[in-house]
Amino acid sequence: MDAFIKELVQDLEHVQISRYAQLSSSCIILFDHLITLDDEINLIWPSSWSLGKVLFLLNRYYSLAAVLFNNYGFFSPNLTHEFCLRFFQWQGWTGLIGCMLAEGILQMRLYALFSLDKRILFLMLSMFVASTGTAAWIMWNVVTKISALALPLPNNDIFCAPNGIPKDFYMFWVPLLVYECLLCTLALVRGFQTLRRSGSLFLNGRQLVVILVRDSIMYFLVICVTYMASLLIWIMAPSTLLEVPIGFTIAMSCVLANRVVLNVRDAGQDVSVTDSKRPITHASRYDTSFCSPGTITQFEMDQLRSMKADKQLEDIYEDYEYSTHKA
Repeated sequence: MDAFIKELVQDLEHVQISRYAQLSSSCIILFDHLITLDDEINLIWPSSWSLGKVLFLLNRYYSLAAVLFNNYGFFSPNLTHEFCLRFFQWQGWTGLIGCMLAEGILQMRLYALFSLDKRILFLMLSMFVASTGTAAWIMWNVVTKISALALPLPNNDIFCAPNGIPKDFYMFWVPLLVYECLLCTLALVRGFQTLRRSGSLFLNGRQLVVILVRDSIMYFLVICVTYMASLLIWIMAPSTLLEVPIGFTIAMSCVLANRVVLNVRDAGQDVSVTDSKRPITHASRYDTSFCSPGTITQFEMDQLRSMKADKQLEDIYEDYEYSTHKA
């Protein structure tokens, strides 16, 4: 009897932990949306529509809508067994889609960092399809076989509890983690190349290429740690705590990917303002924002496509800096 009561108390504690974790991740997204809303209005809304802008808005508002609905599933007192099952299915696919949207934004950034190298694009896309396809297959096999219960709690409360989750469900995080490690490696390689050329990766924080490298590395490091933590929790923690890392995974992917776009756009606007105040020189044809609100501009695409193999992005910015100092 004592063991039963102890287990019941532990399960109730896990329910509260899961709810607090979901609420905390929602606060992260809401807070970031509020403090960056002015940047979105000034930097994103006036721009022309493009794939990058669509990805940015989907990543920003789809994730926001997802966490708000997830809060309903965690805190509503009017839940049924059928709703709980649909809720877990929705939550599983939503988490995967959120990760895919954020990865799409970062793939575009890395593609630009590597001067539109088709080999890099092929590597990223092929691994993206393989990793997300594997993760989706694992998710489909789980969500189509599990059941869910709307468990009554004290104070007329109800909590959705999954049932029948396989022990190897943690494998869902493995392909995503492997892919993020690949992207992180690419960002680090580009960062070391920039370091060798400029002498200090953070010497000039307003260089757009440096900002791209810095934000990309920061994003991938944080996401890799988040995925690793999720993997370890799903391996070592009881099934009653499986919900804890999901909200944080969506929140980190959403917030960091949005910050990459906003930081680059803000820096590109600064460069444009500087250009408008000085005479046009031969090097000024490169003096445009490196990336638009969600992608690189058509002008930049044309310029990058026309680069010779030995003409790297850092060389362009060195030309720009040389002409600026000379002026």
